[in-house]
Amino acid sequence: QGHSGFASLKALWPQLRAAWAEVGIASLFINSGQLLLPIFALLIYDKIALNGLFETLWALVFGMGLYLLTDAGMRLVRSWTTERISVDHALRSDEKLWSDMVAQVDLPPGGFPRFLSNYRDLAASRDFVSSNYLLSIADIPFLLLYLGVIGFISWPLMVATLVLVIIFSGTGYVMYARQKRLSTEAEQQNTRKMAFMGEALGCLDVVRTTPGAGSFLRSWREVAQQTSGIDTKKRLAMQQMGMLSSALQTVTTVVILTSGVYLIHVQLLSIGKLIACNLLANRAMALVASLYAVIGKWQDFKRAAARMEDSLEQVRERVSTPRPQVDGQIAVLGLGKQFEGRPPALDGVTFNIKPGERIALLGRPGAGKTTLLRCIAGLCRPDNGQVLIDGLALDDISRFDRVKWLAYKGQDPAIFAGTLEENLRVAGCTNPERLQEALWASGLDVEFNSGRMSLGMQLDERGSNLSGGQRQKVALARVFAQPSQVLLLDEPTLGLDPESERLLAARLPKLLNKASVMIMTTHSPIMLETVQRIIALDGGRVVADGPREKLVTLPAKAAANAG
Repeated sequence: QGHSGFASLKALWPQLRAAWAEVGIASLFINSGQLLLPIFALLIYDKIALNGLFETLWALVFGMGLYLLTDAGMRLVRSWTTERISVDHALRSDEKLWSDMVAQVDLPPGGFPRFLSNYRDLAASRDFVSSNYLLSIADIPFLLLYLGVIGFISWPLMVATLVLVIIFSGTGYVMYARQKRLSTEAEQQNTRKMAFMGEALGCLDVVRTTPGAGSFLRSWREVAQQTSGIDTKKRLAMQQMGMLSSALQTVTTVVILTSGVYLIHVQLLSIGKLIACNLLANRAMALVASLYAVIGKWQDFKRAAARMEDSLEQVRERVSTPRPQVDGQIAVLGLGKQFEGRPPALDGVTFNIKPGERIALLGRPGAGKTTLLRCIAGLCRPDNGQVLIDGLALDDISRFDRVKWLAYKGQDPAIFAGTLEENLRVAGCTNPERLQEALWASGLDVEFNSGRMSLGMQLDERGSNLSGGQRQKVALARVFAQPSQVLLLDEPTLGLDPESERLLAARLPKLLNKASVMIMTTHSPIMLETVQRIIALDGGRVVADGPREKLVTLPAKAAANAG
């Protein structure tokens, strides 16, 4: 399909076709009107100045004034039309980007810093779909009109202009090819720089508190030097293109006037006609210069869109089976998943889950628990195998249906900037009683009663003004508020103090209905008391699967606390 989502003329064509009358008629008037100034100059030099026709002069001046007003109106009309197309295209592009991003199963290659860098480049290059460039495209065909009029006045000057067009086109193409190569290299380096900065910001505490922080600085200097060097070369190449355009205007004037002198000498041309041809030739050269500006911006747009498409997997259109409700019968069949440069995270994992089961996934760090939980949640696509829900492949169920009965809380609590209540409303809970139950089960009611937190409390980005335990409680309350037949919890007690763990273990079973499925990963002995079945993983394989009483012996104190 190529990059049809973000940089395709096919996507723009219906809108351009709908506006062809406004843009086309306005462009025809504007570019045809460009002939009036050369005609005005011709008449001034050849007729009016020599014969003192002042009444005719002021009539022409009045006519030019009317033309300028009409020209300004036409330019505003077509600019407004193209900007309307630009805004609509940007909205459609962003909507498609959002849909593709949400539909992603795995993390985009290079992580989120690289993804954001790609989006920044796409947004910047999207100026191509604006009046600055679309209108240049509409004007370029009128190059033939100007050459034709020059030829009508003086065919030798038309030949000279055509030769200049060919020379400039060839020179411009060579310089454009170099600029294109440098632009590609600069974009790659800037993306690498942004990715490095994002990675450093993600582990800033480590950078600040370890002796090896100097290595980060050296790496940053190296990346910054490489980026600055290639950016400098790119800017110089762009300046050279600008210098060429400026020089060509001068060269065009010199060539046309010089050639015109000889034609005047042999009485094949008048001074007025020479001035008119010079104005038309410079207008033609301006269109040639704009051609390379348009091509350059189009290539920037295509490259940015290609990088964005590459960072998003091509989501294959599937026929989704409506499944607004499920019983909770889950079958995990031969799941396998391997991340690049690492041993298999999952290797032939197979088991079945019945409605109403409460299951804990146990294993050492790196055993594959989180990956398995994400596969069941539909957030990680296995390399082989599949997950069935009530006999239907999870991938065949629409994401919009899935969220009606499947709730997932990741290991890292996701907190959004805004009020606490806004964070909880993300779960789509409209039942006040359900929300109160979620606050109670998560332990947030304790925070409210103590005055440390409230529903109207403003939360910073990523919940940076909360403690680790408070962030965990907010995430738990949000997932508990979401109606679910299948509840997936990844380390629900991470960051909680012992008292909060005991409250969660005592309250969570009361929140669940008898038919709902709960699967959690945990290292807390207290939380194990809330499950009936344990699946143990090691090296991505299931090494044990059975009732909790047979596989785990809880310390008496933990069992008593949980009870």
